[in-house]
Amino acid sequence: MTPFKDDDLRGPTGFDLQTASTLYWKAIPVLLKQHDREDQVEQLTFRILSGVTRQNHNLRVLRIHASSEDDPFFLHTLEVSEEDFQGLKADQGILVDFGSFPGKIISLLERCLASQTADMPRFQAVLTTKAGDSVLKVVETNDFKQLPHITLTFRPGNDTAVKQFLAFRLGEVRADCSQLSEVLAQTQSERESTRASLADVQQQLSALQQRHAQQTMQLEAQLREQAAAAAEERLRERGELKAQMEREVEDAERRGAEAAAALGARLSELDGDNRALREAKYGLDSQVSELTHKLAAAQGAARSLDAEVESLRASSKAAAAERHDLEIRVADARAKMLALDEKAQAQAAVVAQQQARLGDLEASARQWEERCGELREALAAHEARLRESAAEVLRGNSIIEKLQSDLRLSRDKLKRKQAIIVRQEEEVSAKEGALAAAQREAQQLQLSLESARQEASGLSADNSALRSKLDDSRHQLQSNEQMIRWLNQQVTDAQLHGGGGGGAGGGYGRYQFRPAGPVASAPLGGGGGGALGLLPSAGGGYRASSSPSPGSVTAGARLGASSATKHVPTSQPRHPGGAAGSQGLSPGAAGGGGGGAGLSQFVYS
Repeated sequence: MTPFKDDDLRGPTGFDLQTASTLYWKAIPVLLKQHDREDQVEQLTFRILSGVTRQNHNLRVLRIHASSEDDPFFLHTLEVSEEDFQGLKADQGILVDFGSFPGKIISLLERCLASQTADMPRFQAVLTTKAGDSVLKVVETNDFKQLPHITLTFRPGNDTAVKQFLAFRLGEVRADCSQLSEVLAQTQSERESTRASLADVQQQLSALQQRHAQQTMQLEAQLREQAAAAAEERLRERGELKAQMEREVEDAERRGAEAAAALGARLSELDGDNRALREAKYGLDSQVSELTHKLAAAQGAARSLDAEVESLRASSKAAAAERHDLEIRVADARAKMLALDEKAQAQAAVVAQQQARLGDLEASARQWEERCGELREALAAHEARLRESAAEVLRGNSIIEKLQSDLRLSRDKLKRKQAIIVRQEEEVSAKEGALAAAQREAQQLQLSLESARQEASGLSADNSALRSKLDDSRHQLQSNEQMIRWLNQQVTDAQLHGGGGGGAGGGYGRYQFRPAGPVASAPLGGGGGGALGLLPSAGGGYRASSSPSPGSVTAGARLGASSATKHVPTSQPRHPGGAAGSQGLSPGAAGGGGGGAGLSQFVYS
């Protein structure tokens, strides 16, 4: 590892800043230790650059700048090439290669940044400055001691290096300012064009507002004229309707007096029909209650199924996302495993070369041993040569021992890499198993979702059928109630109009009825007698029905078809006299005391 040289910043063999890329640039809290000052924590800006040298573009270089925003002359620089990294790796036991080294440094600096809020930060960067160089350590503090993760030797910048660094930063700032100036000019031109278009739009808006005001005044004048004409037309129509109503009231009073006597005879028949209708109404009420309970149960089941379907959908989406993440992790693990395989093959080739060299050395050792045997036989005659040969044998043994130690180191490294590969293969197999389990679970969830959808569709069909039946019952009940109440209202009006003429009326008229449409519902009641209604008789007319007890009757009635023309009068007068109840007459309440139960409703034509 070589520290940053001040004269290499612009030199032909120095770091090429023009082609360098910034990997990291952030302010980090650093404990600054200086021999002439107290220790203090300062915010230092670390910038990590990756590039090549000017002389050799194939040689990658990592450069780290440590500067201070408060002190422009504070600059410490580190430069590490691929060759220098090998020595740093051996000295500090680093396990990553040169390509991954910047990422690990960035990770340690980020941990220091994340720990700055704590009273006792777990990770802390410490910069110790000396006379000739400075040392940066990233220290992890636990309960027992401080563990340095990395130790890097920086070199403080002199005046030339600081000026060159400031010039480099000034160039970057000027480039940023130039880019921002271009953006500002473009924004100003866009603002001017927007202002011009806004002025045009405002002019158009003012013209449209004037046109709208004129049209509004014209429309208001037209509306006033139309309102005056409509008021005159309403007054004229009101007079005509009043005259017509008076004529119809006189006619209705006359016909009501004639029909009052006929209603007395038909009142008893209507009483029996009213009781039958009440019983039918009670039966329909019980059916409606039962259908309502079934509908509520079906709706609750449908809501629970909808909630279950939503939860299953959410689970399916989560399983799909987890499966996608597992696929990505498996692909990354496979790529890493291929890279490790290539490295293992390269290491195997190196081991083979070492083994070949070891074989050669072993053969050489055997030759030396044979030579030593010959020298031992001639020991008496060649004692001087024996000492030289012994010295050569010792040198050969030392070489053999060194080669054997190198071979043992290579074998240990190979074993460690093989163990790493085995662990990664186990992790890959475990991830593949988890992926398969997630796929099976997703399939099961999909099947459960399909079955839940089918069950929900079946329940929806049952629910629709129940709703249709309930709607039919409600429509039938409403129609019957409207028919009975309309008939009762007509009978009440006729009884009120004919009450002053006595109980035994004159000639009996035959009246027929045709409902013009759905009629409004009204409660039934009487002062002293039961409620009355009209039902179709066998001869095409209607018979009265009375109830022995007061109350409301809301039963359904089926109207018999009649071939005669039927209509409903537009209005019915109410007789002011008599001691009638709210909707009927008691047997002796009307003038003349005429007979039967109190009348509450009447229909005539």
